[in-house]
Amino acid sequence: MTLLLAESLVVGGTTGFFSGLLGVGGGFIMFPLLTMMGIPIHTAVCTCLAFVACASLAGLLQHVRQGSIDPIVALTMALPAALAATAAARFSSVLSPSVLHFLFSLLLVGILVMYHFSPVLQPLNTLPATSATASRWYILQRQRVVGDMPYQYEFDSAKALLGGMVAGVLSGFFGIGGGVLLVPLMAIVLHIPLRVIAGTSLAVFILPSIIGAFTHWHLGHVDVHLWLPLVLAGITGSQVGARCVVRMPPTLLKRLFLFLVLAGAVVMMVRSFTE
Repeated sequence: MTLLLAESLVVGGTTGFFSGLLGVGGGFIMFPLLTMMGIPIHTAVCTCLAFVACASLAGLLQHVRQGSIDPIVALTMALPAALAATAAARFSSVLSPSVLHFLFSLLLVGILVMYHFSPVLQPLNTLPATSATASRWYILQRQRVVGDMPYQYEFDSAKALLGGMVAGVLSGFFGIGGGVLLVPLMAIVLHIPLRVIAGTSLAVFILPSIIGAFTHWHLGHVDVHLWLPLVLAGITGSQVGARCVVRMPPTLLKRLFLFLVLAGAVVMMVRSFTE
């Protein structure tokens, strides 16, 4: 029991730190670590969702204070994500552990390739005043100031609705908040600056994480003794990570994100063949 508690605190604190730093719920980090601890995969899914909801809320408070969140983007994506998470959580319970491991590793590999090779991941500060899409009703002009850096960008609400739905499916299906998809999606498709993404993506998947966790709870996939130390350590870690985001260059955030995705993909691929 003592060893399990110590492992839970380390996993929770580490995941929480990267959750606040990168604007991801941390499920894609915690999910492989929990399976390596020997936690049943469906219990790991529910535990990750519950953790993501609590740790993301704690990290979000700091992002609100420092301005690294766009509430319009977050609200647009949160509702379709929550609806999709409910259906996906029920479907994931019928799949075998080896299949879930394999599908999760493929997801991370796809995210890694998309994020690494896209040419639009350079930090975005401003957009041309005469954008070709500016006259369309669903394109919104947004401005944020993060730290001492002003950002101006366009927001495609139609793409955001679809992206929120996809993120919700991943949230309920794999127990991740969806940030592992939201971060590259917001950067590549929606062209939102990386420092704004850090807080906004957290806000998007708090609701779908809560709904997905309750759905898995009704299916009997909850381990409260495992969840509590993870959440307590994760809340602390997320506060530290959120404070660090304004001091780190976007290029370093990108490299760190890519490394964590790659590590998670390798672990889950190995688990899929050894389960």
